[in-house]
Amino acid sequence: MFMKFKNDRLIVITLFAIIVLAAGLRFYKLGQVPPSISWDEAAVGYNAWTITQSGRDEWGNFLPLTFKSFEDDKHPVHIYLTAISVGILGPSDFSVRMPAALFGIFNVILLFLLGKELFNKWTGLLAALFLAVSPYNIHFSHFNHELNFTIFFFLLGLWLFFKGIQGRKNFLPLSFLSFGITLISYHSAKIVVPAIVLLLVALYFQNLIKIKRQFLISLAILGFFAMLFFLNPALLGFARARQTSFSEDDIKKTEIYNGTRNEALGRLEIVGRQYMSHFNPQYLFISGDKNPRLSSQSNGEFYKIDALLLITGCLALLWKKNKVSALLLSWVLLAPIPASLVNEAPHASRAMFMTGSWHLISAFGFFTLFSLIKRLKIHWVFLAITLGVIAYELQGYLRYYYGEYGIRYAIEWQYGMEQVVDYLKDHDGYFQAYMTDARSQPYVFFLFYLRQPLDTFLSSVWYNETQSRSYNLIYAFDKYHFGIGKVAEIKPNPGVLYVLTPSEYDGIRKDVFSVKKIIRYPNGTDAFFLVSYP
Repeated sequence: MFMKFKNDRLIVITLFAIIVLAAGLRFYKLGQVPPSISWDEAAVGYNAWTITQSGRDEWGNFLPLTFKSFEDDKHPVHIYLTAISVGILGPSDFSVRMPAALFGIFNVILLFLLGKELFNKWTGLLAALFLAVSPYNIHFSHFNHELNFTIFFFLLGLWLFFKGIQGRKNFLPLSFLSFGITLISYHSAKIVVPAIVLLLVALYFQNLIKIKRQFLISLAILGFFAMLFFLNPALLGFARARQTSFSEDDIKKTEIYNGTRNEALGRLEIVGRQYMSHFNPQYLFISGDKNPRLSSQSNGEFYKIDALLLITGCLALLWKKNKVSALLLSWVLLAPIPASLVNEAPHASRAMFMTGSWHLISAFGFFTLFSLIKRLKIHWVFLAITLGVIAYELQGYLRYYYGEYGIRYAIEWQYGMEQVVDYLKDHDGYFQAYMTDARSQPYVFFLFYLRQPLDTFLSSVWYNETQSRSYNLIYAFDKYHFGIGKVAEIKPNPGVLYVLTPSEYDGIRKDVFSVKKIIRYPNGTDAFFLVSYP
């Protein structure tokens, strides 16, 4: 009894330390790293803010189930949750990112609880630690993306499911409710979650039959979410799928298409190739996602030591051949499918369900090796070496991420937009301002940082109806215009400010326009020239 008390106390203390570590890593420089919010974050922030002000999104829709935004039909969960922090703190880089950081911490706690249910307390602790220091999750906890919100409701659904079939039967409907929320959190969930739910039902059907009433309620809850998709087809994500689908040229370049002239088979070749890319060691352990907004580029999605632990964990699961093995291995194999069906792979956000599953398997791999080595009486040495290697890899990642990353990739995060708006707020004498559209969707930064009242925006907005709307949805609102046109034709009108990129600035008449301010990237290179006449 005394030993059990000591062990439980040690677990609580260790878990608390892991949570504190996770919180520190996620909240440190939250508003500064990455160096500015992206256009998607600004859109989430502004729509969240207008929801708190009037219950309407930027298009004037009341409490929408999908947010039209840039006509990409954003999911509602992370926007409504962000509305809480933006409503309390006001629109800012920190308030927009705070929910992602918080849910990153919640996921660490949930992974401990799930690991405890699937394996034991110590494996749960290890899984929580691995997620707390994960470069994959630290990065996605530092900007407002659907990943942490989606993973939260998925992990919560799994934990509630196992609690429900193990005695707390009223947890089962809550589990299916959580799975349903996951479905409307991100596109990838629509592929992975139904497959996992079907697998859970198949594996644990005998347990579910014993609590038939709660099981039927749970199925009715899933039926409700299915009805939501029927009533609001935008939730299915066809708009986003069209924006990211394979091009005809890509399909015609495949070997299968050239041999068969069958587009479906050519598409299948691309899908297969992209699926396998998510298991490439370069992606997993060395450099990560090629998109600097989705990875720091200095590390893989996992640490190099995870390679050993993942292989061991997978082999141990295959050896056990039980229901937990089937669940975790299926989870891992399903995770890359959503990212494989559209362009740009491997893709860290679309393959988001590699988060959690791989950390659990790594923890189980460590626990397996630790148990084997225990017989040789060197298990504590193994623990110390493993934690030492993780600490070494973590400090290298953090030194780069909190330092060089923001300097090197500031342009990828549209750095300078806040500084442009701040200048205009401090110099409100201009009756017109023209902002270059060289950076995607510049209008949304103006809405966000100006805290533009929705009614003023909707009464003055001029939408772009050309093919360029996918990266520049709006031509103008109020006194702000987006798109310069031919810089050589810019007229020197008094009271008008032009915000130009360096290449655009090179094309104007220097003898006519004067530079009012130069906004520079953190590395010292020029980002924008703010010019006017005289």
